[in-house]
Amino acid sequence: MTTAIARATSCIGWLSAAALFGALAACTPSQDDAAETDAPAQVETGGEADFAHQSSDLPVDPAVRYGRLDNGMRYAILQNDTPSNTAVLRMAFNAGSLNEADDQRGLAHFLEHMAFNGSENVPEGEMIRLLERYGLEFGPDTNAGTNREYVIYMLNLPDTNDELVDTGLMILRETASNLTLDADAIDRERNVILSEERFRNTPIRRWNNALTEFRYPGALVVDRDAIGIPEVIETAPRERFVDYYENFYTPERAMFVVVGDIDPDQIEALIETHFGDWEQPEDPREDPVPGEVVADRGFETGYFHDPEIFTIMTIDAIRPGEREADTAATRFENGLHALGNAILERRLDSIINSGTSPLIQANVGYSQGEYDFATRAGILGVSQPERWTEALAILEQELRRAREFGFTQGELNEQVSNMRTALQNAAAQAATRENSDLAGGIWSSWRYDNVFGTPAAALERFNSRVDEMTLEAVEAAFREQWDGVEPQVFLATSLQIDNPEAAITAAWEDSVGTPVEAMEDAGAGEFAYTDFGTPGDIAQQAEVEDLGLTRVVFENGVRVTLKPTDFEDDVIRVSVRFGRGELEPRENGEVVDTIASAIFQSSGLGQHSADELQRVLAGRSVGGGFAVGEDSFYLGGSTTPADFQLQMQLMAAYLTDPGWRPEGLAQYRAVAPEIRRNLRSSPSGMLQLAVSRLLRSGDNRYGYPTPEEVAAVEIDEARAFLAPALERSPIEITVVGDIDIDAALDAIASTFGAIPERDGSWPDFDENRTATFPAATTEPVILRHNGQDYQSMVNVYWPTVDDSDTHRSRVIRMLRQVFDLKLTERLREAEGFTYSAFNSNYESVAYPGFGYLWVGVDIRPENADAVYNAIEELAADLRNGEIDDDEMQRARQPLLEQIEDAMESNGTWLGWLDGSFDDPSRLENIRSITEDYSSITRDEIVEAARTWLDPEAEFRVTILPNEAQ
Repeated sequence: MTTAIARATSCIGWLSAAALFGALAACTPSQDDAAETDAPAQVETGGEADFAHQSSDLPVDPAVRYGRLDNGMRYAILQNDTPSNTAVLRMAFNAGSLNEADDQRGLAHFLEHMAFNGSENVPEGEMIRLLERYGLEFGPDTNAGTNREYVIYMLNLPDTNDELVDTGLMILRETASNLTLDADAIDRERNVILSEERFRNTPIRRWNNALTEFRYPGALVVDRDAIGIPEVIETAPRERFVDYYENFYTPERAMFVVVGDIDPDQIEALIETHFGDWEQPEDPREDPVPGEVVADRGFETGYFHDPEIFTIMTIDAIRPGEREADTAATRFENGLHALGNAILERRLDSIINSGTSPLIQANVGYSQGEYDFATRAGILGVSQPERWTEALAILEQELRRAREFGFTQGELNEQVSNMRTALQNAAAQAATRENSDLAGGIWSSWRYDNVFGTPAAALERFNSRVDEMTLEAVEAAFREQWDGVEPQVFLATSLQIDNPEAAITAAWEDSVGTPVEAMEDAGAGEFAYTDFGTPGDIAQQAEVEDLGLTRVVFENGVRVTLKPTDFEDDVIRVSVRFGRGELEPRENGEVVDTIASAIFQSSGLGQHSADELQRVLAGRSVGGGFAVGEDSFYLGGSTTPADFQLQMQLMAAYLTDPGWRPEGLAQYRAVAPEIRRNLRSSPSGMLQLAVSRLLRSGDNRYGYPTPEEVAAVEIDEARAFLAPALERSPIEITVVGDIDIDAALDAIASTFGAIPERDGSWPDFDENRTATFPAATTEPVILRHNGQDYQSMVNVYWPTVDDSDTHRSRVIRMLRQVFDLKLTERLREAEGFTYSAFNSNYESVAYPGFGYLWVGVDIRPENADAVYNAIEELAADLRNGEIDDDEMQRARQPLLEQIEDAMESNGTWLGWLDGSFDDPSRLENIRSITEDYSSITRDEIVEAARTWLDPEAEFRVTILPNEAQ
């Protein structure tokens, strides 16, 4: 029920490098976490526990208590208090879709759903309700996931009182062996699974499956995509569910993890109480062979075509290879691999940053023991479709350049510096890692036979062997990945290519014939923005004691709010707010704000290109982003106390000397058509592409820009849009985290405090504060997507109001919560129309009277009328007051628990405090939030439903497949 989404960033190479060295074999998540010292593992119960640290020279985190029950179930317990008074429970099974028979394809995932649909002690439909009463929200706090190799169940407990902890363990014990798997319940869930398959059937998923088949022809992994196949989902009898459940949900395959503000002794006793009677089968089923690498495979090409796919090319070197034991030696070798790959990826990033390359994105990686039978070195590139041959040539030639000539010392120094910084930060921040991150590291370490160590130990290993990370060692490790096997080249594209094998081969051979030369060392350089003039003086300073704030105004008008916290060790979060955002006037092109937001940072600074900044700032914990909000512009970033001064220098440099280089716009123009193509490939994508503009009656400040709009905006227009606010508008800075007040003020005084005086006020641009909700629809507006012909989505929008009345907005939020409960229970659980019923509320901060409440449902096209009718019936129920006390509790309690957690979140405080000089009521909103939500009555929600869920005001949008399909 969960899905992972990978997002590429400019720092992905060195972050991956550090994670690999500090933690793991290459293709698994980072695991080297936890406390400060190394010690033997605590394995005190149940005999031989068979954890990786017992046979490794790597020290395990001594704070984790490991054990195994007599029935074979393993467990790990870690006391941790971030967030305080909370805990997370994880139960993982070392079995996934690979363990299915042919007539069970999809049942591992289907079983995951059935865990929420009835057991011996929890009737069907009651488990989610039970947890909601305690404050667990379905999805964020109560969830599960399945892939080829494992199943994982997840409960995030918002409190650690005895009753809730015991209930959480009871529910997971029910999942372990007490599911009823009622045949009627299975039948009711079939359409939900089919809806999830429909929702996830995207071009990227189909490409990924085709790529797996190309890489590993004939392997079992090819035919075991976790979602399964419709024939099995629709028809599999109960007996096949029971067969999988009894054979693979077994104690020997299970790992139970508890991390949180708990007493380990108490938790260990509860684990024994709840799980001690779980019996291991006498004749447990073995794992299947997942596949093998095809021997003596020569150079091969593959091709995947879809009209809506990105143009993606991969180059792989694949050889046999089981997962290696997790030792200090293998981690060091993986670190060498990661450094070389990071250097090559950095070279490709530099080419992309030039603005003239056909490449849009590139990643380089190494997986040792993929699916436990293959070791793979790989390069992935995304390009403009019509220039794919050029892009493939760049990848081939840069790979060959690295293999033939190696790297420069400057390149290696940059990546080693980045690796060192990442490991230092991890060690400094270890004590305040969140429960969910720690639990994820522990259970996945078990699953992939890795040692869960400490960041301090990882840093110590790095420091002890960094001198061995020589150019020669890194180059040798890089060549080892690629030597001795022929490359496999796979192209996915929206272009229809005649005889693709010949075309790809010809493009490859043409590139191979092009000579390459050694790379010259570009040098690191120094950051040019360290002197902004005489540090500014403070004109006003005040304390807001109940909220723990220091409020400062500098003589030049710059306003600052600082909140020291202990929520995240060694982390500081910063926001710089200025101007009026999308309200600012624009001379040409309503979409200039969207484009300015996209290109502002990629255009670099006056003295440094974006590419140069990566070299200059190597090894420093600085960075961030730029955004155009409804009523302001934002610079945001995260740093450490040691680098806070540099962070403020960088942000001040962006404010005073943005680069506005043409390569930023060129990159955006290259990627924009591909983003648009991808968005058109699914109903949810079309929602993002077009609906926000529809909801504002065609206002083209909203929605994704059309190709014509992108082409019409030039750099000078983006510069003109931002220039007045950058140069003169009032500035408000918010700083939250591990800060020393005096040191932070000194850093701000020497940067933002030193710039010329800002205007004391800024226009409200009332003439631009118009947003008009469209007229109600008698028939839905029809949009068309280019995805599968059985994918559709219905959407209902009700106009509401702006956020000028905080209590009113909170009542609408509670109305949405209750609506969500009813939508899930009817459209998913009772009628099986959908896997996903979405809803949200939005009240504008900038446009008077503008807001809306939205319900969206992913469906089959033929079900549109029935689902619209169901939504209207549920809205009518709310207007008629059909809300019981149980629904009130299940709607309110998760919100209150989220608020309690938010009180210990630097990111949340940053958002709450941002803009509080312009709008002091934001401080009062913080003070009142818990009491206000607690006070909202059923009558208020019913009145809100009668006011805002007006059937005569509905705006409906149906997203259907393209008629040409």
